Amino acid sequence: MSLHISDSVIWQESEDGVSLYNMDNGDFLSLNGTGAQIWLLVASDGGREPVISKLILRYAGSNQVLGEKIRTDVEQFINSMVQGGMLVEGVAA
Repeated sequence: MSLHISDSVIWQESEDGVSLYNMDNGDFLSLNGTGAQIWLLVASDGGREPVISKLILRYAGSNQVLGEKIRTDVEQFINSMVQGGMLVEGVAA
């Protein structure tokens, strides 16, 4: 499954994180450093697994317990962004 930023979302990276505005529903979010890292990886990689794999490699290395925690947290974040209309998920073309 591919992920992409909704066409209705305007976003901007700053030194404090990432700010998102959904023009369709008026939602505004400010992502902290962790959320911003996930968002930027989605923006560049376009898929759950590449994002999760990069973060596990970066922060957990071979620690499987920490890797599973990262996987769970990233999945929850992405799911919330999809449900909130910030990200769109579909089959890759």
